Parts: sequence; C-alpha cells; structure tokens
Amino acid sequence: MGGTIARLVKQGTKVVMVVVCVPHNIGSRVEEAKKAARLLGAEIVFLHADKEMRVEDLKTYELVQEIDNLVRKHDPAAVISHGPTNFHKDHVLTYNACLAAQRLHFFDFLTYYPTSCHPIQVPFHPQAYVDITDVMDKKMEAIHSHSTMFACRGLTTDHYRDTARHWGRMAGVEYAEAVEVQRLRLA
Repeated sequence: MGGTIARLVKQGTKVVMVVVCVPHNIGSRVEEAKKAARLLGAEIVFLHADKEMRVEDLKTYELVQEIDNLVRKHDPAAVISHGPTNFHKDHVLTYNACLAAQRLHFFDFLTYYPTSCHPIQVPFHPQAYVDITDVMDKKMEAIHSHSTMFACRGLTTDHYRDTARHWGRMAGVEYAEAVEVQRLRLA
C-alpha cells in the first residue's frame, strides 16, 4: 500500500505504519523499513524491534492488546491491514488483531491485496481503488529499499508495477491500489 500511503501523506494525512515482528535479519530489515517509511513520508512503529521473532511467537491476546494500545494512542480514522485470505499465517493473525480492535471505537477498516516476493493467486475481491499514478515511482522506490527481500535473493519487483497497472485498468487510471472494504462509514 505504499502508493496509498504516499498519496495520503501528500494530501496532509498523518500515516503511521506498524511493523509487528521481524522474523530474521533484524538489523537490516528494521533499517530498510525505516528507509521505506521516510521515502513515503510516514511515521513507523516497531512493536518488537529488539528481537527477532515471528507473530506466531506472540500469544493472541498479547497481539490484540498491542494493536488495541496503538488504536488507543493514535485514534485512527482508518486502518489498512493484511486481509483474511492471505496465505501467510502471521498476516492473518495481524488482520484478526486489527479486526478485534474495532470493538474499541469505529474506524474504517480496509484490507489490501496479499503481498509476496512472487506474484500469487488468492481470493481477493476489491470494492475500492486508490489512484496512485502520481506516486507510483515513490511506491517502487520504497519497495526497492527492502533489498533483503528482493535484490540479494535474485527476485524482481516487476509484478508490483504490473499489479498496480491491473488495478488501474479496473479503476480507469494508469496505476491504482485495490482494497477490500471490511468496514466503512460514509459521511
């Protein structure tokens, strides 16, 4: 959702990106995430930047409590998270914790197309699109800052631009990001 983040920041919205856990190579991964956040203009919060761990290492109630604390602190108008059909178990656990946080107060809740180092096929039925045409290069620059995920493993990132072009065709723009609406209040 780097394009959406960059667009929101450009429009003057405060955006807080949250990294729940870093499973390996913590020093490099934290610096890469910080660099990406700077490029997009967002604040970044690491829940566990002090040790390598998986989301699965947390008890469910601990993860929910940590997301609850963030919701209380930042009082978000919207939360954009992984979706329920993601094939990474840690992403689904994060989605469920965000879903549970809705009991605290209302916020729009949107989920994005599952991220992966390779193109994937999972159930995803977007109802809304964000035009990211003018920030597409910034999105790609932020993705490229994650070199431990791509470059050093011989992986390309072309599929991110291709996916944004696909969603753009659906929305009638050059590039877009798509979201599934889990909960939305129209004003």
